[in-house]
Amino acid sequence: MSYSKVTKKGQITIPSYFREQHGFREGVIVAFKKAKDGLIIEPVHDITESAGKLSKFATPDQVIRDLLASRKRDFR
Repeated sequence: MSYSKVTKKGQITIPSYFREQHGFREGVIVAFKKAKDGLIIEPVHDITESAGKLSKFATPDQVIRDLLASRKRDFR
């Protein structure tokens, strides 16, 4: 088990082992989910990296707008 102290600004350090294992690199956006027994923190993958692959479904701008709208609904 690893521990980290919360700073007065609400920041914590994720131990390097977990950062490497779960893809938490500098600049990565993270999502927080409430769970029955605590909190789940997971990286949010950048949709713009795969927008070209999704072009057969919609334009990259439309895919991103739809994704952001769905996240806004989910985080309420």
